Amino acid sequence: MATTHRNGARHSASAKAKHGSRGKQIPVGTEWLKDFLSEMLAVEMGGVKLYEKALDELEHSDLGDKLAEFLRQTERHVELCTEMLEAAADDASYRSPGAEAADQKAKGLLSVQVPAELIDLNNIENLVLAETKDHWDWEMLASIAPRIGDPELKRMASMAIREVSKQERAHLNWNEQKLSKLAMESAMRAPDREVPEEEEEEEAME
Repeated sequence: MATTHRNGARHSASAKAKHGSRGKQIPVGTEWLKDFLSEMLAVEMGGVKLYEKALDELEHSDLGDKLAEFLRQTERHVELCTEMLEAAADDASYRSPGAEAADQKAKGLLSVQVPAELIDLNNIENLVLAETKDHWDWEMLASIAPRIGDPELKRMASMAIREVSKQERAHLNWNEQKLSKLAMESAMRAPDREVPEEEEEEEAME
C-alpha cells in the first residue's frame, strides 16, 4: 500500500534534482587536456626512439619482427597524438612541463650503457618502462574522453582510443614477457670458469 506525504512532490523533485546533479559530467579542463596531450605526444616520441635503439642494437634476431611492428604502430600513435594536440592547442609544437619531463626521462633511458651481453635485456627493460606509461596514458584518455567539451576533439580522441588501446596492451604484454625471458636467459648463462692456482701450477709442470 503506497504511503502519501503532504510534501511528497517536493521531496521527489528535490531527490531528482540531486540525482541529476550527481549524474552530470563536469567537462575536463581545456588547459589540463592540452598539457596532457602534449605529454602523451612526448612519451610516444620517446617510444619511437627506444624502439629504434632496440632494433639498431638487436642481438636476438627472433625479436626483430615484433619490435619493427611495434615501432610502426608507435609512429602511428605519434601521428594521432599530434592531431589531437593540434586540435586542443591550435599548435602541435606546444610543449607542456609534463612533456619536457617525459623528454628527460627518455633521454636518460637512451643514454644508459651496459655490457654487450645485457644490451637486449636493457633495451627491452626500457621499453617495458616506456610502454607502462604509454598504456596508462591511453587508459587515462579513455577515462576522460566522455568529458571532453569540444565535440570534434572528443570524436578524434574516441577514434584514436579505438585504434590504439588493443595495440598498447599488446606492446606492454609482449615486452614484459620478453624481458622475463631475457632475464631468465641471463640467469642461466654459465659463468666463466675460474681455474684455481693449483691447477695452473700442475698444468705448467706437465
